[in-house]
Amino acid sequence: MTQVALDDVDFQILRRLDEDGDIDVDELSEELDVSQSTIYYRLEKYRDKDLLKGEIAQLDPQKLGLGLTAITEINADYHGPGYEKVAERLADLSGVQRVFFMLGEMSFYVLSRVRDHEHLQKLMEEIIQTEGIENSTTNIVLRTFKDEDRLLVNYDEEDLEALFT
Repeated sequence: MTQVALDDVDFQILRRLDEDGDIDVDELSEELDVSQSTIYYRLEKYRDKDLLKGEIAQLDPQKLGLGLTAITEINADYHGPGYEKVAERLADLSGVQRVFFMLGEMSFYVLSRVRDHEHLQKLMEEIIQTEGIENSTTNIVLRTFKDEDRLLVNYDEEDLEALFT
């Protein structure tokens, strides 16, 4: 069940945003048979409720020269700076794209995109020198089969219906 009450029009607007990254309000207004002001109002409502954040273009890391993806698993000591401070420091490192605090054997999972092995080596040295880090293991991605930032496109119709009803 969603945390925000949504109806079918909300679902259709959000789905279009998720699929295309942007919407043509005139076109969507006709398609859904609702006024343009309704769509604008709902977009503002999504932003107010933090359901919709920012407007980001998807950049191709390969074409930008960031062809090396690394996944680093990190063990941290929380008696020092604490996990939130460690996470902030990791997130601030150049090249780090995602930082996840984990339950299980590892404390953090960090996804980085870097230029080359030299750039990766520099980043790994910075991670190791971060206060609170005990040890880390880094894996280099050889081939990516799925790397999808959009949310709703990852679910089939049945799961989407269960989510929005």
